[in-house]
Amino acid sequence: ETWFDEEYKEYFYTREPLARLIDMGDISEQLQLKKDKKCKSFDWFMKEVAYDVFDKYPRLPPNKHWGELKNAGSGQCLDTYGRHPPEKAGASGCHGYGGAQMFRLNTEGQLTSGEWCMKANKKDAISISYCDMGRTDGAWKYKVDRQQMFNTVMKRCLAVHPETSQLLVRECDQNNEYHRWGWREVTPHWARNKKNKH
Repeated sequence: ETWFDEEYKEYFYTREPLARLIDMGDISEQLQLKKDKKCKSFDWFMKEVAYDVFDKYPRLPPNKHWGELKNAGSGQCLDTYGRHPPEKAGASGCHGYGGAQMFRLNTEGQLTSGEWCMKANKKDAISISYCDMGRTDGAWKYKVDRQQMFNTVMKRCLAVHPETSQLLVRECDQNNEYHRWGWREVTPHWARNKKNKH
């Protein structure tokens, strides 16, 4: 809030949606110091000093959906379990705290958790993967009317196995509740407590 211009601040909040809920306190002294010292803008820094950053790390498109992704059939949420690539993602009881159950789907189809991308592989599993360097697009689309997470490359839907709770990609079946997902923006307990005090 002190150093980023509006454009760059939005990239940060796109990457960390829960940061918008943090009370930053009074930053008037920091802003005044910035003004008194005639500091250059963050845009100047990006153009003159860090001019090649966007070559490897392009500007993030906005989030189309973010929060927890809950399966209608199992009642469980998509979860990385805090694992790193090349592990498998899964589904577990929804806790509403974000963390390993915090996902973002951007307007270009990239499904991410933190710095990792979710990818479907040929074995029908969902893997936690490194995002492709220099890219912000992906193969995922949320079909709101059908409540399906559709993989545009494999032409299949994200599903939970009803007996094992394993994540799969399957031929889409709009009548199968294990193929249906709902997005819910999360508000962690520390943010709810602050709202109740005001």
